[in-house]
Amino acid sequence: MTSAQEISTPEEAEGASALSPTLSPAGERGIRTGFGSVVDAFKGLFQAARSSAGIASRATEVDRWGKDPALASSLRPFAELLYDKYWRVRVEGAEQLPPGPCIIVANHAGALPLDGPVLHLALRRERPELEESRWLLEDQIFHAPFVGVLANRLGAVRASPENALRLLGEGRPLIVFPEGFHGLSKPFSERYQLKRFGRGGYVKIALRAGVPIVPVAIIGGEESMPLLAKLPGGLFGVQYLPLTLPPLPARWHIRFAAPVSMEGAPSEPEHDLAWVERKNLGVRDQIEAMLTDMLQHRDRIF
Repeated sequence: MTSAQEISTPEEAEGASALSPTLSPAGERGIRTGFGSVVDAFKGLFQAARSSAGIASRATEVDRWGKDPALASSLRPFAELLYDKYWRVRVEGAEQLPPGPCIIVANHAGALPLDGPVLHLALRRERPELEESRWLLEDQIFHAPFVGVLANRLGAVRASPENALRLLGEGRPLIVFPEGFHGLSKPFSERYQLKRFGRGGYVKIALRAGVPIVPVAIIGGEESMPLLAKLPGGLFGVQYLPLTLPPLPARWHIRFAAPVSMEGAPSEPEHDLAWVERKNLGVRDQIEAMLTDMLQHRDRIF
């Protein structure tokens, strides 16, 4: 075989440099950068495991909602690898989000509550000028061992009207999943079949805070983390432990709709619960229609 030193013509020399990484400093930097990203990702996972187990450094600082910015930063390389390379997340319609606070209403996607962090990262990517979003998490998940602690350290907040109003008062986009715990407990055979959206609590909060509601549909999560079975979870203080697979490389697709019209809204929502329920059902129907359209038009799952 001819060595690089034996090549005499400029064309041959150029071809050899393209094939041999030892002759390309830029290629070496790319290799080191990629390797560094993987190393950083595993470092972040290690820190996440320590945090979820309640083992934290004395220097750990959290904000008023319990988020650990240092942990979130350490996990960012891993999250971006999943987002860009593994799940290949596609986002549509993010430009329709209003510039100030709003309530983003989405379907739950998958057996594990990863839809909140994925949607949070999508907002950071697509609308970086907005305040940092937070997502509400149901009590059964928020207080669950390991998962609840880790979710809180990454930015999840316990679901309650008081917390929702305070977060909106800070000018943040607020992500809610009205299906609640039932949305995560759907068997794989019922994927993308929406559960009831509660009693429209998010509609009342939107009216009190004077903020718009933005419906969002998410597909991909149900195939990434299918719920295969439910194991007894009494020893851990939860209804069940989800039996699923390690996250699979299904393609995610997130679609934002235009803000919902609040025309005819009552000044005091508690006095017109019928209007609140109609609006709640309308938002659910819109998300369901988006899911149906996205599923019909996707060319492949993986």
